[in-house]
Amino acid sequence: MTDYAGAANALGVPEAILRRSAEARAKASGITVDELLAAWAGGEAPPAAAPAEPEPDSEGEPAPEPAATTPAAAPATEVVAAPPPVEPPTAPGPVAPPILVGVAQSLGGVLAGAIGILVLSVLLAFVVPSLPQPGTGVRSSLHPFSSSALAGKEIYLEAGCASCHTQLIRNVVADARLGPVTLSDTNLVIGYRRAGPDLAAIGARTDDTAALAALLSGAGNHPTLSGLDQQSLSDLLTYLREST
Repeated sequence: MTDYAGAANALGVPEAILRRSAEARAKASGITVDELLAAWAGGEAPPAAAPAEPEPDSEGEPAPEPAATTPAAAPATEVVAAPPPVEPPTAPGPVAPPILVGVAQSLGGVLAGAIGILVLSVLLAFVVPSLPQPGTGVRSSLHPFSSSALAGKEIYLEAGCASCHTQLIRNVVADARLGPVTLSDTNLVIGYRRAGPDLAAIGARTDDTAALAALLSGAGNHPTLSGLDQQSLSDLLTYLREST
Protein backbone atom coordinates (compact mmCIF):
# COMPACT_ATOMS: atom_id res chain seq x y z
CA MET A 1 0.00 0.00 0.00
CA THR A 2 1.38 3.35 -1.03
CA ASP A 3 2.28 5.56 1.98
CA TYR A 4 1.14 8.94 0.77
CA ALA A 5 1.03 10.39 4.29
CA GLY A 6 4.65 9.49 5.06
CA ALA A 7 5.85 10.86 1.73
CA ALA A 8 3.87 14.07 2.22
CA ASN A 9 5.44 14.56 5.65
CA ALA A 10 8.93 13.86 4.28
CA LEU A 11 8.53 16.31 1.42
CA GLY A 12 6.61 18.90 3.44
CA VAL A 13 3.64 19.18 1.07
CA PRO A 14 -0.06 18.48 1.58
CA GLU A 15 -1.03 14.83 1.04
CA ALA A 16 -3.79 15.59 -1.49
CA ILE A 17 -1.44 17.60 -3.70
CA LEU A 18 1.24 14.92 -3.44
CA ARG A 19 -1.23 12.17 -4.37
CA ARG A 20 -2.44 13.91 -7.54
CA SER A 21 1.08 14.92 -8.61
CA ALA A 22 2.53 11.45 -8.01
CA GLU A 23 -0.24 9.62 -9.86
CA ALA A 24 -0.05 11.95 -12.86
CA ARG A 25 3.75 11.77 -13.00
CA ALA A 26 3.83 8.00 -12.60
CA LYS A 27 1.30 7.59 -15.38
CA ALA A 28 3.24 9.89 -17.67
CA SER A 29 6.60 8.22 -16.88
CA GLY A 30 5.31 4.65 -17.06
CA ILE A 31 6.52 3.75 -13.56
CA THR A 32 4.74 2.86 -10.40
CA VAL A 33 3.75 5.41 -7.79
CA ASP A 34 5.90 3.70 -5.16
CA GLU A 35 8.99 3.99 -7.36
CA LEU A 36 8.27 7.66 -7.99
CA LEU A 37 7.77 8.40 -4.28
CA ALA A 38 10.98 6.56 -3.41
CA ALA A 39 12.87 8.64 -5.97
CA TRP A 40 11.42 11.87 -4.61
CA ALA A 41 12.21 10.90 -1.07
CA GLY A 42 15.86 10.20 -2.00
CA GLY A 43 16.24 13.36 -4.07
CA GLU A 44 16.78 11.42 -7.30
CA ALA A 45 15.13 11.69 -10.65
CA PRO A 46 12.39 9.13 -11.16
CA PRO A 47 13.49 6.06 -13.20
CA ALA A 48 12.64 6.19 -16.85
CA ALA A 49 10.32 3.57 -18.21
CA ALA A 50 11.68 0.97 -20.70
CA PRO A 51 11.03 2.03 -24.27
CA ALA A 52 8.31 0.01 -25.88
CA GLU A 53 9.05 -1.94 -29.01
CA PRO A 54 7.61 -0.17 -31.99
CA GLU A 55 4.95 -2.17 -33.65
CA PRO A 56 5.20 -2.51 -37.42
CA ASP A 57 2.45 -0.84 -39.34
CA SER A 58 0.40 -2.56 -41.89
CA GLU A 59 3.05 -2.10 -44.57
CA GLY A 60 5.78 -3.83 -42.53
CA GLU A 61 7.62 -0.62 -41.48
CA PRO A 62 8.29 0.07 -37.82
CA ALA A 63 6.20 2.82 -36.24
CA PRO A 64 8.05 6.00 -35.29
CA GLU A 65 9.35 6.13 -31.76
CA PRO A 66 7.46 8.41 -29.43
CA ALA A 67 9.17 11.57 -28.43
CA ALA A 68 11.07 11.40 -25.21
CA THR A 69 9.30 13.00 -22.36
CA THR A 70 11.08 15.26 -19.98
CA PRO A 71 10.81 14.16 -16.37
CA ALA A 72 8.52 16.41 -14.37
CA ALA A 73 10.20 18.31 -11.64
CA ALA A 74 9.33 17.57 -8.05
CA PRO A 75 6.70 19.87 -6.64
CA ALA A 76 8.32 22.97 -5.19
CA THR A 77 7.83 23.50 -1.51
CA GLU A 78 6.95 26.97 -0.31
CA VAL A 79 9.51 28.33 2.09
CA VAL A 80 7.95 30.45 4.79
CA ALA A 81 10.30 32.79 6.64
CA ALA A 82 10.20 32.47 10.38
CA PRO A 83 8.90 35.57 12.20
CA PRO A 84 11.53 37.61 14.01
CA PRO A 85 11.79 36.94 17.72
CA VAL A 86 9.71 39.25 19.86
CA GLU A 87 11.42 40.52 22.96
CA PRO A 88 9.28 40.55 26.08
CA PRO A 89 8.38 44.02 27.36
CA THR A 90 10.59 45.29 30.10
CA ALA A 91 9.36 47.23 33.11
CA PRO A 92 10.29 50.93 33.06
CA GLY A 93 13.06 51.90 35.40
CA PRO A 94 12.96 54.70 37.98
CA VAL A 95 12.30 58.16 36.55
CA ALA A 96 14.33 61.05 37.88
CA PRO A 97 12.25 63.95 39.28
CA PRO A 98 12.23 67.18 37.26
CA ILE A 99 14.76 69.80 38.21
CA LEU A 100 13.50 73.36 38.50
CA VAL A 101 16.06 75.89 37.35
CA GLY A 102 15.53 79.42 38.65
CA VAL A 103 16.80 82.67 37.25
CA ALA A 104 19.46 84.28 39.38
CA GLN A 105 18.51 87.77 40.58
CA SER A 106 21.16 90.39 40.92
CA LEU A 107 21.54 92.21 44.21
CA GLY A 108 21.10 95.56 42.49
CA GLY A 109 17.75 94.54 41.02
CA VAL A 110 16.45 93.35 44.38
CA LEU A 111 17.52 96.56 46.13
CA ALA A 112 16.00 98.72 43.39
CA GLY A 113 12.66 96.92 43.72
CA ALA A 114 12.67 97.27 47.52
CA ILE A 115 13.51 100.98 47.34
CA GLY A 116 10.76 101.53 44.76
CA ILE A 117 8.17 99.88 47.03
CA LEU A 118 9.36 101.96 49.99
CA VAL A 119 9.12 105.22 48.05
CA LEU A 120 5.63 104.38 46.80
CA SER A 121 4.50 103.54 50.33
CA VAL A 122 5.77 106.89 51.66
CA LEU A 123 4.02 108.77 48.87
CA LEU A 124 0.69 107.08 49.53
CA ALA A 125 0.87 107.25 53.33
CA PHE A 126 2.34 110.70 53.97
CA VAL A 127 2.89 112.90 50.92
CA VAL A 128 -0.44 112.52 49.15
CA PRO A 129 -2.61 113.03 52.27
CA SER A 130 -0.60 116.11 53.25
CA LEU A 131 -1.15 117.93 49.98
CA PRO A 132 -3.13 121.18 50.33
CA GLN A 133 -6.89 120.63 50.23
CA PRO A 134 -9.51 123.11 49.00
CA GLY A 135 -10.35 125.45 51.88
CA THR A 136 -8.95 128.37 53.82
CA GLY A 137 -5.37 127.09 54.21
CA VAL A 138 -3.37 125.49 57.00
CA ARG A 139 -4.20 125.62 60.70
CA SER A 140 -1.63 127.83 62.43
CA SER A 141 -1.30 130.66 64.92
CA LEU A 142 -1.69 133.06 62.01
CA HIS A 143 -5.35 132.09 61.81
CA PRO A 144 -7.23 135.09 63.22
CA PHE A 145 -10.10 134.77 65.71
CA SER A 146 -12.65 137.40 66.60
CA SER A 147 -13.16 138.48 70.23
CA SER A 148 -16.34 136.38 70.38
CA ALA A 149 -14.44 133.34 69.02
CA LEU A 150 -11.66 133.82 71.58
CA ALA A 151 -14.29 133.87 74.34
CA GLY A 152 -15.79 130.71 72.82
CA LYS A 153 -12.38 129.06 72.89
CA GLU A 154 -12.23 129.59 76.65
CA ILE A 155 -15.69 128.05 77.02
CA TYR A 156 -14.53 125.14 74.80
CA LEU A 157 -11.70 124.46 77.28
CA GLU A 158 -13.85 124.90 80.41
CA ALA A 159 -16.61 122.60 79.12
CA GLY A 160 -14.08 119.80 78.47
CA CYS A 161 -14.75 119.56 74.76
CA ALA A 162 -11.07 118.70 74.20
CA SER A 163 -11.49 115.42 76.10
CA CYS A 164 -13.64 114.01 73.29
CA HIS A 165 -12.78 116.15 70.23
CA THR A 166 -9.36 116.83 68.76
CA GLN A 167 -8.50 119.84 66.62
CA LEU A 168 -5.56 118.24 64.87
CA ILE A 169 -5.77 117.06 61.25
CA ARG A 170 -2.90 114.66 60.65
CA ASN A 171 -1.06 113.90 57.41
CA VAL A 172 -2.55 110.40 57.09
CA VAL A 173 -5.07 108.96 54.70
CA ALA A 174 -7.81 108.77 57.35
CA ASP A 175 -7.67 112.58 57.88
CA ALA A 176 -7.26 113.62 54.23
CA ARG A 177 -10.99 114.40 53.83
CA LEU A 178 -11.06 116.62 56.92
CA GLY A 179 -9.11 119.49 55.36
CA PRO A 180 -5.60 120.98 55.47
CA VAL A 181 -3.08 119.49 57.89
CA THR A 182 -2.76 121.25 61.26
CA LEU A 183 0.67 122.77 61.91
CA SER A 184 2.53 122.47 65.20
CA ASP A 185 2.07 126.20 66.05
CA THR A 186 -1.72 126.06 65.79
CA ASN A 187 -3.84 128.31 67.99
CA LEU A 188 -6.58 125.68 68.12
CA VAL A 189 -7.08 123.28 71.03
CA ILE A 190 -5.22 120.08 70.16
CA GLY A 191 -7.35 117.88 72.47
CA TYR A 192 -6.74 114.59 74.20
CA ARG A 193 -8.48 111.92 72.13
CA ARG A 194 -10.84 111.68 69.21
CA ALA A 195 -13.96 110.01 70.61
CA GLY A 196 -16.12 112.32 68.50
CA PRO A 197 -15.39 114.05 65.16
CA ASP A 198 -12.33 116.23 64.79
CA LEU A 199 -13.35 119.91 65.02
CA ALA A 200 -10.25 121.55 63.51
CA ALA A 201 -12.10 122.54 60.33
CA ILE A 202 -15.70 122.06 61.37
CA GLY A 203 -16.58 125.60 60.20
CA ALA A 204 -15.42 124.74 56.66
CA ARG A 205 -17.28 121.43 56.58
CA THR A 206 -20.68 122.73 57.66
CA ASP A 207 -22.46 126.09 57.85
CA ASP A 208 -25.54 124.77 59.64
CA THR A 209 -25.30 126.74 62.89
CA ALA A 210 -28.70 125.50 64.00
CA ALA A 211 -27.53 121.88 63.81
CA LEU A 212 -24.43 122.69 65.88
CA ALA A 213 -26.59 124.47 68.46
CA ALA A 214 -28.92 121.47 68.63
CA LEU A 215 -25.98 119.14 69.26
CA LEU A 216 -24.68 121.34 72.06
CA SER A 217 -28.16 121.30 73.59
CA GLY A 218 -28.23 117.51 73.80
CA ALA A 219 -29.54 116.42 70.40
CA GLY A 220 -28.62 112.90 69.37
CA ASN A 221 -25.94 111.22 71.48
CA HIS A 222 -24.09 114.44 72.33
CA PRO A 223 -24.11 115.33 76.03
CA THR A 224 -25.94 118.51 77.02
CA LEU A 225 -23.79 121.55 77.93
CA SER A 226 -25.64 122.80 80.98
CA GLY A 227 -25.03 126.13 82.69
CA LEU A 228 -24.43 128.10 79.48
CA ASP A 229 -26.37 131.26 78.87
CA GLN A 230 -27.32 132.37 75.39
CA GLN A 231 -24.24 134.58 75.00
CA SER A 232 -21.82 131.80 76.04
CA LEU A 233 -23.50 129.39 73.62
CA SER A 234 -23.23 132.00 70.86
CA ASP A 235 -19.52 132.55 71.57
CA LEU A 236 -18.87 128.78 71.47
CA LEU A 237 -20.64 128.50 68.16
CA THR A 238 -18.61 131.41 66.82
CA TYR A 239 -15.39 129.66 67.78
CA LEU A 240 -16.46 126.51 65.95
CA ARG A 241 -17.58 128.44 62.85
CA GLU A 242 -14.27 130.34 62.66
CA SER A 243 -12.31 127.09 62.98
CA THR A 244 -12.11 126.79 59.23
